[in-house]
Amino acid sequence: MTRLTTKDGICQHLGGISASTYDNWRRRGIVPGPVPGTDRYDIRAHDHALDRIAGLDNRAAQASPSPLDQWERNHAA
Repeated sequence: MTRLTTKDGICQHLGGISASTYDNWRRRGIVPGPVPGTDRYDIRAHDHALDRIAGLDNRAAQASPSPLDQWERNHAA
């Protein structure tokens, strides 16, 4: 799979949504749009944006450890 794709390609990647749905999501800040200066869309950037919305962003998890992680750190020998 290639990392960059066309608008039709990113719409398919996002579940077969229409171009107008994509444009609506972009206006609402859900998806990032094309790579600046191009007409290509970065699949990873779109996946990351959706992960962030779904609460699956690993960076957020690292910044806020779970209560178990905190307990383990506090009680490490």
